Order: sequence, then structure tokens, then C-alpha cells
Amino acid sequence: MSRQASSTLVRWPKILLLGDSQTQYGFNEESSWVSKLASHFQRRCDVINRGFSGYNSRWLKEMIPKLIDEELAKECAAVTLFLGSNDANLKDINPQQHVPLEEYKSALMYMVHHLIKLGIRKECIILVAPPPVDEELWGKCKKLMGAELGLFNTNLVKYAGACCEVSSELNVACIDLFSEMMKHEDWKKYVNVDGLHLATEGGNLLAQLLLTKLDQICSDCCTKFPEWSSVNKDDPAESFQNVH
Repeated sequence: MSRQASSTLVRWPKILLLGDSQTQYGFNEESSWVSKLASHFQRRCDVINRGFSGYNSRWLKEMIPKLIDEELAKECAAVTLFLGSNDANLKDINPQQHVPLEEYKSALMYMVHHLIKLGIRKECIILVAPPPVDEELWGKCKKLMGAELGLFNTNLVKYAGACCEVSSELNVACIDLFSEMMKHEDWKKYVNVDGLHLATEGGNLLAQLLLTKLDQICSDCCTKFPEWSSVNKDDPAESFQNVH
């Protein structure tokens, strides 16, 4: 006789992505690095995108209590922090988004400590350093917006370095996306037509780098519910009794 499956809600582990537009646009067709993570972990983990276009580390530091609490932290298999592309704007040109280098570093430290206090293990936290910018293309974009270019690789590299320093000091993982892209002479292929955000190649690179780490972190996150061919067709509830 067919039985009713348990009504206990099955909850999936979460991979929480925190950041600016580089994260927010990660579901877009051009970048799609977040989509690639979601596809890779389908039925194993829910990938949550909490990217905020134009935001910086100062603002995310204030927002983080509204983005993750103890209850969500219990379900998080991994958390990424991907910031710096806006912080690195020169103060004289873009004071709205600029965050001084030491404050940026301090904000990252604060957020990592906050995550740890909520119960996220250090080995489950991944920092992502900001990528380089194609100054010519981004400058044209800013000009169309009626604004002056305030973001330069000579400054971005400092913020990428600060991100890596936080990683080293707090013993958490880091992907130095700036250096990973700059390894290649044709690094500009990783940036889309606006010069700032990731192109398909850049999204592929970031996804590959993240998956190398996430596959280790999430190795215990198993596929939820059996494959369709394994379901007991005469008593499907029996097949789902031990799913939790």
C-alpha cells in the first residue's frame, strides 16, 4: 500500500555570494559565473546571489547583519565576499563609491569575523579580489554617463593586494582574480564591452577557480532525493523516507 511521505521540509545547504555588481551580474548571460555555480551544485546546494551594483565594502559592512543571521548561517556550506571594484575609485573623482585602502581592508576583516561569529567555519569563507579594468573601455562608458574615469589598475592592484592580505592574516581562502587575469597577455578578453564587468571568458575563469575550492568545501553536500530510475513506482513514499 502506498504511504504518504514525511511532511518534514527538506532544506538544501546554501552557498551565499556577497558582493557588488560583479556578483549581482553573475547570473547575466555575459558573465554567468553564478549560473555556472548553480548548475554545478543543482540538487546539492542552493546558490544565493546577494550582489549589489555600485556598492562598496563600507556599505556591505553595515548591511551584513541584514543579509545573514544565525539561522541562515547554520545552512551555509560556503560564503564568498567579492568587493573592491567600487572601493578603488579615486576619491577626488568618485567620492560616492571610494573607500580608503585601509578602511576597505578593515571592512573585509570585520565581515569575515562577523561570519565566523555566526558559526561559519573559516575554511568555508572565500574572498575574491577585484579584477583589473580595461581603462579605455570603462573610460568611454563613464564619458557616455557624463562622468570622469576614476578607476585605474594602478589603484585596483592595491585593493586586490589588500584582499589577499586579509586572507593571509585571517587564514581564509582567497582568489586573486586580478593576478589570475593579468597572467595572460590577452587578459582584456576576460572583461566585457563596458570594460569593468566580467565577460563570458572572465566568468568561466572565476567559476573554475571557485569550483576548485567549493568542491572541497561542499564535498559532503550530497544530491537530494534519489535518481528517478531508483524511485519505487509502487510505493514512492518509501523512497523518500530517509531524505532530509
